[in-house]
Amino acid sequence: MKNKTIACIIARTVSTRLPIKILRDLLPNQSMIEFLIHRLKGIEEIDDIYICTSKDIKDDILEDIAYRNKVKLYRGSEESVIERILDVAEIEDANYVIRITGDNPLTSVEYLPNQIKLAHKHNLDYVRLVNVPIGATAEVINTEALKKCYKEMDPEVSEYLMLFIFDPSKFKCGVIIPFKEDYSNYSITVDTPDDLIRVRNILMYNSNINKSNILLSEVLDILNQELKGLPGKEIKNNGIVKLPYGKTMSFDEFSLDMSNRKLKSMQFISYHE
Repeated sequence: MKNKTIACIIARTVSTRLPIKILRDLLPNQSMIEFLIHRLKGIEEIDDIYICTSKDIKDDILEDIAYRNKVKLYRGSEESVIERILDVAEIEDANYVIRITGDNPLTSVEYLPNQIKLAHKHNLDYVRLVNVPIGATAEVINTEALKKCYKEMDPEVSEYLMLFIFDPSKFKCGVIIPFKEDYSNYSITVDTPDDLIRVRNILMYNSNINKSNILLSEVLDILNQELKGLPGKEIKNNGIVKLPYGKTMSFDEFSLDMSNRKLKSMQFISYHE
């Protein structure tokens, strides 16, 4: 029987450093979240797409976004991301869910089909890209593994879900390594005004690139060759990574932790030449 895989775009309009960021335009007349939806619609391995948001009145506008873009909407817990995803999985009777955050519009579309296929083929609990910029990878998660994770964690800190589910000591994890070089000290997420400027510049740089379907390899080429001076492209070693309950760690410590998790996971080499 075919595995059913549902994409869940985790999105809220509430943000402090860049207000209503997911509704800001990346291209003329196309908001960040609509840009992301369009990219995901091109992946045939995805059976359906949901915007997963809260019941807060501030997020009512996402009903219009879902309707206009012909995707489904689920409104649930304000704080518990994992509960929203599990509710969608139950509604759809999905074997796998894909977690994509709405402020990562350049989430890789070229590797996501392979992530899904590997998860299905090897019965993996969790699959992500590694050695890629922050904001570049979706997370493919087995629904039963997510239920187990839910029982073992505090749902109120599930915006940090990756730290709990990407745990090879508890789950069968797989990682795809798409590049020989390590770009994990780059960021292409959108969390600040500088981030928004950087992503807009990437998309507007080369008129020959299909902007809506821009590949991660093309993004990196632009950053490496042409936009080296963009603010915030690289995370310095003394950067701080936020953790649950207000804790932090240095970016160096975080990178070491991620490397250890990668080494203990099933690894798939898929080098882009």
